[in-house]
This record gives sequence, C-alpha cells and structure tokens, in this order.
Amino acid sequence: MALEATSPAPQAAPILDPNAAVRLQSVTTDHVLKTSKGNLPYTATVGYFDLVQENIGGELAAEATVKARIFLTEYKAKVDLKEEQTNLRPVIFVFNGGPGSSSVWLHLGLFGPRIVQAVEADGTTPVQPPYKLVDNPNSPLEVADLVLIDPTSTGLSRVVPGEKSDIFHGVDEDIESIADLIRLWVTRNARWGSPLYIAGESYGVLRGSKLSERLAKRYGIYLNGLILISSPITGGPMSFAPGDILGAHAFLPPYAAVAWYHGKHPERTLEDVVAEAEDFADNEFLWALNQGHRLSDEDRVHVTAKFASLTGLSVDYVERANLIVPKQRFYAELLRSEGKNVGEIDGRFTGWNADGNGETYDQDPVEQIITGAFASGINQYLRNELGYENDLSYEIITERVRPWKGPKDPFRQGFTALGQLSAAIRTNRRLKVLYQLGYFDLCTPYWGAVSDVAKLQIPRELQSNVRVSRFRSGHMIYIDEQSRIAEAEEIKHFVSETSHDLT
Repeated sequence: MALEATSPAPQAAPILDPNAAVRLQSVTTDHVLKTSKGNLPYTATVGYFDLVQENIGGELAAEATVKARIFLTEYKAKVDLKEEQTNLRPVIFVFNGGPGSSSVWLHLGLFGPRIVQAVEADGTTPVQPPYKLVDNPNSPLEVADLVLIDPTSTGLSRVVPGEKSDIFHGVDEDIESIADLIRLWVTRNARWGSPLYIAGESYGVLRGSKLSERLAKRYGIYLNGLILISSPITGGPMSFAPGDILGAHAFLPPYAAVAWYHGKHPERTLEDVVAEAEDFADNEFLWALNQGHRLSDEDRVHVTAKFASLTGLSVDYVERANLIVPKQRFYAELLRSEGKNVGEIDGRFTGWNADGNGETYDQDPVEQIITGAFASGINQYLRNELGYENDLSYEIITERVRPWKGPKDPFRQGFTALGQLSAAIRTNRRLKVLYQLGYFDLCTPYWGAVSDVAKLQIPRELQSNVRVSRFRSGHMIYIDEQSRIAEAEEIKHFVSETSHDLT
C-alpha cells in the first residue's frame, strides 16, 4: 500500500546556491501511514539543519557561526491532542554507527514509515532489483516523532566551505556535535517538554551511551530512554590481541548460535545450545584461557573438545588455534567443507571466496546482498517520494571519516562507554535502557554486550533500569522480517511505558 500525499507539491525553501551541488535546504510533504490502530497522518521533512557553534573564550566576542550542514529526515505525526500538548509528543533521535555510517539502515530498515525490501521471505536470499519501498505499519512513528541523523560526512551531511573536513571526525568531536545538534533541534522545535529518546546501532551504541551523559551534564537534557541496538558498550572484546581472553569469551556463544543455524546441532533448540555455550564460556572456557600453560593435558583435551562441539569446528583446528579462534577465521572455517563462508554482520548469510583456502571472507556476504537495496531505497525515496533534490552522493557508509581520532583525554578510552553510561544512569535515575541484541551477530558479539551490562557501575536499585532482549537475527536485527516486527513493537512498548500519557 502506498503513502497518500495530501499536499499538492513539496514546499521547497529557497535554493542556497544555484551553482553548488546543494540544491534544496528542506522539503516538507504530508502523508498517511496505515497502522494496526488506524490511519496516522504525518509530515516528512528532509534537508539541512545548520549546526551552529557559539564562539566564546576568545579576547573578543564574536557571532556564532555555522560549522556544518547536517542532513536530517524528520517525521512528525499530526495527532489529535489538546493545544497545550502539541509539542509534548515523544521524540526519538536515531543514528547508526561506523564510525562513518549514515542513518539509512535504521531509517529504511526499522524506524521509518517506509522501508526497503532487501531479502526474500527466507531471510537471506537477495531480492531481485529494482528494489521496492513498502509501508511499515510497525514504525515507532506510531508513538513518537522521529529525527534521523546523518553525522558529518555521512549521507548528505557536509561541513560548510572554509571549514576543515575532519573537524567532527573523532570520538570527542562527534559527541559534542551530535549533543549540540540535539539541543538545537529541541530548542528550535520547542520540544523541551517532550519525552526524549536516543536510538543507536553498532558504534551508535557507544555514541548514544556517551551522549546520554553529555546531554545530562552539559545541557541538563535528561533522556527518558536509550535504545541500544547490537554492539557491546566497550570495543575491547573484539580484538583477539595477545592476552585478550575476553574477546574469545564474548564470541563463543555467537559461534555456537551460528553453528546451530547451519545444522551443526541437529535435534537441539537454539535456546538449548546458547545456554550451554554461555555457561561454558563463563566458566570452564574462561578459566582454561586464564590458565594458559598451567592447563593440564587432561583439561585441555576436555575444553578443546567442548569448544569444537559447540562451535561446529574440528577438534584438530581448535587445538592448533590454541583455543582462540578469531572471528575472521571462523567466517571461513565453519563451512569450508561446503566451499562457503559465513557473514560477519549476520552469520546466517553465506558467500564464496575466490580462494577456498582463504583465512577469512573476501567480502561480507551480508554487505553484498543488502547494500544495493538500501542505496537504491534511500535515493529513490528522497528524490521520488519526498521531492528532495541534491546532486551530492548520499554516503551510505564512508571512509571519509578516517582516521577517526581518539579522545583528547588519554585516560578516557575511545571505544568504551561503560563509564559514561554508568554516570548517565546515576545522574538521571529515571533513565531507562532497552538493549536489543542478535544471536547471529559475528560483528559485535551479543555475549560481550550482556557482560558489559553486568559491569555497569550503578547501584543495585537502578540495575532494573536496563533491559536486555535477544532476537534470532544478526547485527542488523531488522533484516529478518519476524525479528523486525518484534523489535519495532518492543521499541513502541518501551516508549509508551517510559513517557507521559497524552491520551
């Protein structure tokens, strides 16, 4: 079913510069989304949001200046509220990760009122192009207005002429820019009285966690909720560096889950397999890794056999790997006898290497299958359905943000946000966190995220503020149709129960 436009044509702002690639500042159109609760009228606004930086600290006062033009897609429902409540509807600010990723994945995969079909009903077979956009009756727009953010250099977002292109390409710089953008948007849209939420996926988990503290402490913006999708709160359990036993520990349960999906555990349920793998990872396996050369021959044989049985790898392979199998090697080894490799973003997907003896994949089969659909989807959606014109390349995921600068304070690790999220929860005691994880995620292990939650430095009475849920999907949970619906419905319920009632 198609969206119904109720305005005669997009209303465009004046052209910024007819000689530049940038065409339209913003476009607003009217639509109707059919949901299970009836028709939901809403407006969609796409275009640039000027990120203004106040000039303070110098000898002479100076006017605030525009540093970047951030590309936003905003959805605002036209609901029947009392006049004094019109600006009190919940707002969810949404972004992906990377660093270097636009918001297209969460936009056209989960949150938006229109989503793109990337795979067939079986969940892993690519759709035949050209790709189609369809209504999303499960969109969280039903309970909250949405702001999709493309950080600087991603999507159509760019710094203004005269500024260095990398001014926001770093941990601290990124947090400051997005925090200021949220403050500005809330101010310009008179939404200081609205329940506010952040939803972030992958690196967006770290960004969102850090933002929750920065917004509270710098601007007094207390979020109602934080929606974290995939990825541990720390980046540590992913390196497999010498001595990094936590990396091996975090990946073992996802390895077992992917092995189950590919038939390595016949006549067993997924829940049974991962429960055994989680228990083994936390106890015997972690203990054995910590023993190192102290591990007896008898214990080594037992642990090696158990690891091999759970992960679907051969005993000889695990023995040669000395019990530590980096994820890149697991991709290539699990289905090597079938001439296939498995995906990183989602271990259910399979592909082929040019060299069957390769130690990892040539390219993630998930990226091979879905990138075209999302690229086509966002470009036809912005231009054909929302009437936005721009000659710039929509950077779905870009290397332009590299190198990504670490934090200025050497005592603040760049790729961990445990301290910041802990501080945010201690500061804003009503902050609730919804953490959604996929069993088949071989990019960022769900068990590492579960372990991170247990390490949050928060008092016992606030531990119930964090809720963790798991899905039979991968890093991008919404690629799986059933998981997408369940994920969206959980988000809607989360927002409804943590915001004020306007009915």
